[in-house]
Amino acid sequence: MMDFLKGKVLPIDWAINGAVVALTAAVGVAFAFGVVFSGGTKIEETRAKIAKVLDQVKQAKDIYGDHTRRQKQKDDMQKLVDEFKVRLPPEQEIPSLLQTFEGFGADIGLRVNLASLPRISDQRKETIPYQVKAVGNFHQIVLFINRLERYQRYFKVSDLKIGPQQMGVSEAQFTLSTYRFIESPGPVAEGEKK
Repeated sequence: MMDFLKGKVLPIDWAINGAVVALTAAVGVAFAFGVVFSGGTKIEETRAKIAKVLDQVKQAKDIYGDHTRRQKQKDDMQKLVDEFKVRLPPEQEIPSLLQTFEGFGADIGLRVNLASLPRISDQRKETIPYQVKAVGNFHQIVLFINRLERYQRYFKVSDLKIGPQQMGVSEAQFTLSTYRFIESPGPVAEGEKK
């Protein structure tokens, strides 16, 4: 090797240099296969994980957006229910409704006969129906029904039958219903159970 530094190249020098170059090439190839190619697999795995996380983030955004939309729908529905509850008569007002209806008829010159029908209840509401018979001209009957429907309390007119007008007088029969929400009992505390 010392001869190599003096400018003389011997076959052994070529062999040593060839071995160093071959060893360097082998290390380079091993690095390429070991780090670069196996790292490429890890990169693909990482990309797949990132894509999965991004998909989960998108799903979370969709769920949040859906939740926000549903919350707004719930709030809007609750507002309607609250407005409806305000228009329903309280329990203590119900007995005086018959007098109020008869007063409406008397104000416009209509003879009104009202009779309470049996109440109908389900889990959420109670229907309070009245059988109404009104006698007068067609205009008075329509005015009476219109006044009932525009009243501050909510009423539903159903099963309306208006007979033919004879000598300027008609007879109308219909069911007038109002409603009352039935409050569900709240949860019973542990100490209150019987």
